[in-house]
Amino acid sequence: MFPLRASGAEPERPAPGPVRRIVALAPSAAEILFALGAADVVVGVSDFTDDLPEAKGKKRLGGFAPDLEGVVALAPDLVVVSKDGVDRAAYEKLVSLGLRVVVTDGSSIDGVLDDLRRVAGAAGLAGRGETIVSRLRERLAGLGARVRALGRGPRALLLVWPEPPVVAGPKTFVGDVLARAGFVNVVPERAGEWPRVSLETLASWKPDIVIRPETKENAEAFAALPRDPRWRLLPAVREGRILRVPGALLERPGPRLVDALEVLVEAREKTRADRP
Repeated sequence: MFPLRASGAEPERPAPGPVRRIVALAPSAAEILFALGAADVVVGVSDFTDDLPEAKGKKRLGGFAPDLEGVVALAPDLVVVSKDGVDRAAYEKLVSLGLRVVVTDGSSIDGVLDDLRRVAGAAGLAGRGETIVSRLRERLAGLGARVRALGRGPRALLLVWPEPPVVAGPKTFVGDVLARAGFVNVVPERAGEWPRVSLETLASWKPDIVIRPETKENAEAFAALPRDPRWRLLPAVREGRILRVPGALLERPGPRLVDALEVLVEAREKTRADRP
């Protein structure tokens, strides 16, 4: 595990000089930097950032195990990595090379906002970061009021991948989004953060609804669910109670998690409005 900041730590201090070249080695890091308006100084990004228009034309540097030679060749003033999205050995190598590295580790929306503030500080954009965080917190407050008006939500299963089934536990950033939207996560905390479980176990948890991320990459894998006799063990699947949320919003710990939360709240509101 990467060295993590202490809870409530101060925002990252800015570099001694201007930050003119930044590398983002995780999609969530790129999303944070682009939200800060720093696209013009981001010179390299990880793979899987095609949904971010600002990533077009940037040097691609690989995925979990990034192209370290490519990073060094870009001569960055700052490298932003994700605790869960970048190989620890790669992180340690970057540090040993004397590069300035900031690690994001948000496992909740609050944690993501904390990451945003820290990255903003490191990039010399602290004021802009505080403005964005303030706006996002205003949106969260409004969404929270709407959820309180809806009351307790249905029992939900967030299915990350269908074969083998991988689900989101409560202590993940996705679990936090579910809870804020008023859903009851059927995955017990003891199961872990991203457990692989059997279909029999999923059926025993009795979800009222299955929520899944929707991407080009997972479309084929999820398409077979309603027709698969094994998945018909779950009444929610058998009866078509599957809610799709854009994966670009839901699958990475970035500021667009607030957009994912809004999608879920709107889905709950529509369901209530549709009831006779």
